Amino acid sequence: MHKEKMTNDDIVKMVEDLELTDINVKVFSDMVEEEVPLTREEHPPVGRDDLSTIVYTSGTTGSPKGASLTHGNLIHQLGHRLAPSKPYDETEPLPGDVFLALLPVWHITERTFELWQLSRGCKVVYSSIRTFKNDLEKHKPHWMVLVPRVLEKVAQGVQNKFSSGSAIQQNIVKLFTTIGMLSKVHEKKSKGLVVGNEPLSLFEYLISSFIVAALSPLNAVGNKLVWSKVQAGFGGRQKLIVSGGSALPGSLESFYECCGVPIVVGYGLSECSPIISHRRLDENLVTAGCVGFPAKQTELRVTDPDSKAVDGERSALPDGEVGVVLVRGPQVMKGYYNNLKATEGAIDRFGWFDTGDLGRINPATGDLILTGRAKDTIVLSNGENIEPVPIEDAIMAATETVEQVMLTGQDGRRLTAIMVLNPTELEKAGFLDSSLASKLQKANEIVNDPKCTIEDGTSYLETLSEASTTLRANKALIKSIKGTVKEATSKFRAWERVNDVYITLEPFAMANGLLTQSFKVKRDAVMKKFGDKLDS
Repeated sequence: MHKEKMTNDDIVKMVEDLELTDINVKVFSDMVEEEVPLTREEHPPVGRDDLSTIVYTSGTTGSPKGASLTHGNLIHQLGHRLAPSKPYDETEPLPGDVFLALLPVWHITERTFELWQLSRGCKVVYSSIRTFKNDLEKHKPHWMVLVPRVLEKVAQGVQNKFSSGSAIQQNIVKLFTTIGMLSKVHEKKSKGLVVGNEPLSLFEYLISSFIVAALSPLNAVGNKLVWSKVQAGFGGRQKLIVSGGSALPGSLESFYECCGVPIVVGYGLSECSPIISHRRLDENLVTAGCVGFPAKQTELRVTDPDSKAVDGERSALPDGEVGVVLVRGPQVMKGYYNNLKATEGAIDRFGWFDTGDLGRINPATGDLILTGRAKDTIVLSNGENIEPVPIEDAIMAATETVEQVMLTGQDGRRLTAIMVLNPTELEKAGFLDSSLASKLQKANEIVNDPKCTIEDGTSYLETLSEASTTLRANKALIKSIKGTVKEATSKFRAWERVNDVYITLEPFAMANGLLTQSFKVKRDAVMKKFGDKLDS
């Protein structure tokens, strides 16, 4: 039966029939016709120094602090160039380009990158972990910002697909991987992108250039037969993926570079809106910890944390020496919201912000190379200081069975690695049957979803915890893991080698409070959860 459209009088009568008292009923369309004047006829004036947003820090080692960012801080972030030496339309965002947004919109890296894209007329498509794969195929994005965890999962999926092929197919992939990586190494050298005190000699340059030219035809074949399929998995028209949030393992970078999927690493903090430095497409030095050159109008200084300040200002160390990284520029926050003490401890009177990160300037290129966090340094009982990140990266690169790893050993005699293992890889190695592995892998993926709450993840975490107890009793598995770790850390100094391991299937995730909202491991929280179990 067709219903007649209700008039405004009908709506008013219907509400009056409810016999509600003391309620004045108005119809919105009537209010519009009455042209009710706005309380403010114009926007208030806004300056560059006015507060735009308060972004709370991750709180990896303490209580989160609110970074007060101004309009000027954010405007500074809109002027980045990815390849200043190349024509703009070859490397920069263009009107109509598609940006696929996967990180939470409140994440300062995501928010700033969206503003950067929108300021250039790009289209933003919002995705999620559940729809990511379909969105890549549907929207074929040109641009993305991803955290290493996502890039690791994608790479793992690609490698699993390759390993499931025939023996001939696997050998073809291995061949073109070897060729591709060798070619990329010498391509970097031929462009002067080396890690060290001196650039390449003329002879070394000529040798590298010759190798690149000789391998070029084989690379073209490899791209057509193998790597084009990986590129198609990202939609087929990727201009760039920016990796941020935490350090990207060197092995993962090399894999994507070989695949022809362009990735640049950026370095930033909430307090710096966030970009401090980034690699450039025309000078992309792919090496562990390299975060490129300072952003525009930005100064970097590496200082000795134990040295005395001269007239209140800390002097710079020579290039190549490791120290604490300081930054000064238009992106540095006004301060911590309602926390003058913390602000004065972070920003000196000369405007230098103490990042708390350790790094050095590469003498050969001028790139900033990060080596760890000052607060993450592990001090053994013998007084030796250890930066855990390079060792953790080496372990991650050595095996696909390990999803996450964190070193511990503060005030102890030796290092222990707390390791999160992947159920699917354990099944491949024969340590889990297929039905249990499938169940555990599903639990792993649910818990790792950033949208999974503590309440939603409880039962899945219990399942993973129970299975972990069983696995820790498997002597063959422990022996295998220890052997892998021993080999992975064999090139480090004696006190930096890992002697003990603690394995678990419980991931470092937001759902169990072990991962920050910017995807950084909460080392203190991990130690609180697992510390008592390490000696048992």
